[in-house]
Amino acid sequence: MRRGGQITFDFMIAFMLISVTVAGAVSLANGELSTANTIDKTARLKAFAVDLRDTVTKVYSIGGGFTVVKDCPIELGKGDSISITLNSSSNSVTVEAVLSGRRYLVVQRLQVPVYTTTSVTLDEKRSSFNVTAVYNAAEGRTYVELE
Repeated sequence: MRRGGQITFDFMIAFMLISVTVAGAVSLANGELSTANTIDKTARLKAFAVDLRDTVTKVYSIGGGFTVVKDCPIELGKGDSISITLNSSSNSVTVEAVLSGRRYLVVQRLQVPVYTTTSVTLDEKRSSFNVTAVYNAAEGRTYVELE
């Protein structure tokens, strides 16, 4: 008895099962990659906000005329932006980013007073900014500004 048709049918079923398994694994891996990218961007922005908080404290402590140049922690593409704000009303630094169409927000409370609200926006054309201490002799206090 010849069973040539039976072997072909069994082979087709096995191929179909393998194809479904591979498609499921690819879909799962794609989802995990997306999650990993989101976690990576969030972690980088959080570390950047903490670094900015510490930089503002150092600049304020050193005093007027001192400037630190900060670089963007993430390579920005077309349509991506990161807005950094020193907020005097909440005494915090806010990092708000739009990366690949997704929005991220990180806020860090500052350990030193901020007397004026200043902000900068980074994009693909501008990837660095200055954190500067300015001493106002008339008021007798140091202002930390973003430039």
